[in-house]
This record gives sequence, C-alpha cells and structure tokens, in this order.
Amino acid sequence: MKLFVFAVLAAIVLGGLVGTLLVRDPGYVLIAYADTALETSLWVAVLLFIGLYIAVRLISVVVFRLTQGQSKVLRWRSGRKVRAARSQTVRGLLVMAEGRWADAKKLLAGAADDVETPLINYLNAARAAHELGELNERDEFLKRAHETTPGAKFAVSLTQAEFNIHEGRYEQALAALLLLRKRAPKHGAVLAMLARCYEALPDWQALTQLMGDLKKNKVLPEPELHRMEQAAWQAKLLAENSNAGLWKKLPKHLRTEVPLMCKWVHQLRKDNKPDEAEQVIRQVLGQRWDAELALIYGEIRSSDPARQLAVAQGWAKQRPDDAEVALSVGRLCLLNEKFEQAREYFEHSLRLAPSDAVYGELGRLCVAMGDERRGTEYLLLSLSNLSNLPQPSEPMLRKTNAS
Repeated sequence: MKLFVFAVLAAIVLGGLVGTLLVRDPGYVLIAYADTALETSLWVAVLLFIGLYIAVRLISVVVFRLTQGQSKVLRWRSGRKVRAARSQTVRGLLVMAEGRWADAKKLLAGAADDVETPLINYLNAARAAHELGELNERDEFLKRAHETTPGAKFAVSLTQAEFNIHEGRYEQALAALLLLRKRAPKHGAVLAMLARCYEALPDWQALTQLMGDLKKNKVLPEPELHRMEQAAWQAKLLAENSNAGLWKKLPKHLRTEVPLMCKWVHQLRKDNKPDEAEQVIRQVLGQRWDAELALIYGEIRSSDPARQLAVAQGWAKQRPDDAEVALSVGRLCLLNEKFEQAREYFEHSLRLAPSDAVYGELGRLCVAMGDERRGTEYLLLSLSNLSNLPQPSEPMLRKTNAS
C-alpha cells in the first residue's frame, strides 16, 4: 500500500515537472533523410521513442515465448516417447521373467531405440531370441547392443559366452572367457563360467588351479563349489599316473573325505601300487578314523608286511574293542605267517562283533591248522547270508554215467 502511494506521488510530481517544461519550451526535433524530413517537438519525439522501445520489447517477448513454447512442446513429445519406451521395457522384462519369450523379444526390441540404455533391451532381447532358438536374430541383437552402446564389448562377449555354454560349445566359450579374465581377473560371472567350462571339457588341472579364485571371490554356492573341487581331485587321483605324492597337493579338507580316499586306494591297488595305497590309508587314519579303510589296510600286501603289521598292532592297542581292527591285524599276521597270533586276533574280533568275514578267515585258518571240525563250523557260519533253501537231509553221492 505504501509503495502504491509512493508511485502515485512520484507520477504526480513527474507529470507536473514535464507539464511545466512543455509550457516553458516544447523544443524542436528535425529528422531528415534524402528528400524526406520529419519535424516535431522534443517531447513528442521522446514519447515516440519510448513507444517504439516498448513495441520492440513486446515483439521480442512474444517471439521468445512462441519459440520457447515450441521447444517445450518438442521436449514434451520427446519425454513422452521416452517414458512410453521405458514403460514398454519394464513390461518386456516382466513377461520375460514369466517365460513369454516371443512377447518379451518384441517389447524389448521395439523400445530399444527410444530408451536411455538400449544395451539392456538388446541383451535381453537376445536372451529371449536364444530361448526361442532364433540364433540369427539373437546374434543381430548382440551386434546392435555393441553398436549402440560404447564400451559394451565386455557385456556382449560375456553374454555370447553364456550362450555358447548353453549350446555345449565350450571351446568357443573358453576362448572368450580367458580374454575377459585378462580384463577383469576377479569378475564373478567370468570365473563361474570358466569353472563350468573346465568341468565340461573336462580340464581338471585347470579347474583345481581356479579353485583359489573361486573361493576367494565367492562366485558359486558352497555346495556346488565343493562338488566341483571333489570331482576334479577325484579325476586326478583316479588317473593312471596318480600316486601317493598327490597327498601333499590335496587340500586338507579333502583328506578327510573317506569316500574319496577309498576310491583312491582302490585305484592304487588296481594299478598294482600297494605301497602307495598303504601310505595313503596310514596318513588318512592318522587324521580321521574310518572302519572301512582299516579293513582295507589288512588286505594290502605291501613290500614291508612286518612294518605294516606293527602299524596295525598299534591301532589295536589304541582300539582294543574295535572288531575291524582286530580282523585287519589278524589278516596281517597271516601275511607275516604268524598263524597263532592271527587266530587269537580273529577270535577276539569274533567275540566283539561276529561277521561273515571273520567266520570265513577263522574257519579257513582252523582247517589249515588241522582243526577241521571247528573250521567247518566257522566256514558254514560264514555262509549265513545265503538264502534259506532246502538241502539234502543225508549225504548223497552225485550219480554219473560211469559204471
């Protein structure tokens, strides 16, 4: 309100001042150009100049508003197109998650040219085409992804390697993955796909060498990682050139994997390497006791049976109530031709836990030592797992054609 009053007072004062000047001296202005001349008073010229200035300003404002409005319309149309493409991309990803590959491919490819990140659209459109078996179209989408997005070579190559693995083309995938690993040594997806390639080829040596990075970067679930590691070492242990020296290279947590160790021992025995089999069992049982390995130890014929017997007798002292150890020691006594001791260990094992194996060993030994009656009883008891079928009630001689 004060400002309005001040403006009115200023206008009155200024009007009075101008009016006084007009009455005192109207002034004179002459504008001449060629044969044309324009004469007027100073104050009229000033008013014309002010009017001209106001007209120019109004025209410039109108022109600016018109051009700005057109630009806003263009931006609005462009933004609307981008928003529509973004919404279409989201729908494409949703139907892709539902497994509707054809719809997903159409939506994603159709919106690719109008979104800020066409790489995502083209890569997922390529996945959809791959699932549909449209390999030419899939490769075309990968090509567009590379062309439309600077620096997309890594992502495109990784996706192509994934497709190759899915199709069983492991050599092609491996070649690409090795190049990608040089660029990104710790990239989780690259390491995981490398592991699957090595397992499928199979290249067990490379897979065991990769294990350190796989564990360090935690790129695979623990159960799958353990399965891969166990499969790789099992293949190496069961190879024809395997030997007990691999024990030093074997990861410590696998040295207590009894099924794996049993397979390794059987392979060493199959390859006629009893000394190495004996060494493996001795080292395993030094860390973790297992009854199956203890039984196998008594069946191994190493080059030093006396030393082998001494080791087993040490276990028997530590485990006096272990039937498997007593059976194993008894067999090693036979190997060292200590028959009386063998019988004592067999009888001790029999008292602890009767089994077909100890009945058989004890029966055979008793017959050989002249105690045929008891030996026959033991041997018959060792056949207790046979089916209960009728047998002759009296001894019978087999009839022949001979007369």
